[in-house]
Formats: sequence, C-alpha cells, structure tokens
Amino acid sequence: MTELRHLQLVILGIIKDIDDVCRRNNIEYYLNSGSTLGAIRHKGFIPWDDDLDIMMTHDNYSRFLEACRRDLDPGKYYVQEELVDWPLNYSKIKLLGTSIEEVEGYAKDDRQRGIFVDVFRVDNTSPHRLLQLWQYTCAKASLAYQMSIRTYKSATWKKKLIMALASPLRIGPLRRFVNRQAVRYNDKETGYLGSFYEPKRFHSCIFPKAVFGTPLRVPFEDTMLPVQADYDTYLRTTFGDYMQLPPEEDRQQKHISKIDFGKY
Repeated sequence: MTELRHLQLVILGIIKDIDDVCRRNNIEYYLNSGSTLGAIRHKGFIPWDDDLDIMMTHDNYSRFLEACRRDLDPGKYYVQEELVDWPLNYSKIKLLGTSIEEVEGYAKDDRQRGIFVDVFRVDNTSPHRLLQLWQYTCAKASLAYQMSIRTYKSATWKKKLIMALASPLRIGPLRRFVNRQAVRYNDKETGYLGSFYEPKRFHSCIFPKAVFGTPLRVPFEDTMLPVQADYDTYLRTTFGDYMQLPPEEDRQQKHISKIDFGKY
C-alpha cells in the first residue's frame, strides 16, 4: 500500500466517525469540492487526492461543532474550531496520535498536528448579484486578514498584495463590520448559498439553495456519503467539464509533505 492510499483510508475512518455523529444528531452535511468530485467520478477519493472536505449550512455548522465536542471521543479526536484555535474561517477534525506536515501547515502543539477532515460553512447570500459580490468581497477580505496574521511563506506576490490590502482590518470595529457583512443574511431565507472561504472565484462559489437540497447519499469507497442533491450543477459550476480527467502532470498531491500514522 502506498503512503497516499494509507492516508486516504485513515481519513475515510475519520469521515465515518463524523458521519455517525451527524446521523445521530440529525445534522445535514455534504462532501465538498474535490471530495464531491471524487465521489461522483471515482466513487471514492480522487486517486491523487490527499485530503477530504465537507460543508454544511451555518445552522448545521453550529450544531455540528457542539455535537463533535459532546459526542466525538476526546481521546481520539481534537476539534479545532475556526478563529478559536485555528486562525482561518473553517474548522478541522483532527485524529490524535497522528502527525501530518502540510505545505503551509499551522499547529501550536502536538494535539493540533493530526490527520484531519476540513469542515466548511456555507452562508446565506442575497439573491441580488451586486449584494452577493459585496458579501463575497467582505468574506475574502476577512480571510485575507486571517491569512496575513498566520503568514504564508510560499504565498505568491498576488496573495501577499491581497493580504497587505487587508491590513486595515487590524482595526477592531472595521474588522467586526466586515465580518458581519459576510454573514448578514444567515438569519433570513434568501434562496441562495455561498461558500466564501475556499479558494474559489465569485462565479463558482454561489448557488441556488435547491442545488444543495436534501443530501443525496452516493457510494464513496466502502461506504455511502452525502453529496449535493443537484451534484451535476454543483460540479459544473465548480469545475466545468468535471468528468474530464486533468493532464497527467497535474495529478499530484497538493497539501502533504510528511506523515506519521501512529497506531493507525
């Protein structure tokens, strides 16, 4: 077994435990981005993929973090919550007793170094394009500010420029205003959802709510995991012709540089 396949199987064990918590607490979630693509195109992981992401609406997200802290085995998992003990706008569920080094990793201690699943939140957005753009801009400004605090050694000059432009958010009232704008519709039914905290352009991160709908369970490796109800629209918006394999030179791991599997 290759190291990559070993990693995928350990991550599969993590998502099975997450799925169990979600089922027991009636929490809806979806595979996200390349993980949805893997489920549909490969019926599991993309063969060269080294991570797994999930996403959920803001109300499910809040309940999910509470459920994980209550129901996930604290001797096995570490719940790394966004902007609390993880500096970016999404959370991670990490497997204790393992260690993973990312290209741009962040960990304050050994408990934060484990193999993980990323958990992203999708927020309600305005049905109006200009207001969607404003919301997207505020969310990206917030993310750029968080990235500037964390620092990125391998950032391109464009990323460094964007992070520098976000420096005014060091002013507390301005930062809180921008953050409120990004989530301003979460207490309203708008009919649209936005996934703002991923590396996506504006045109590929906002969807009619019906695209997500009731999660549809599909084969993923040796289990069944949930994807978007209209996964075709979701994947076409995100990737274009998603059934077309990328050039062979692009079929490479992107995130991981070193792994310690511990007892797993």
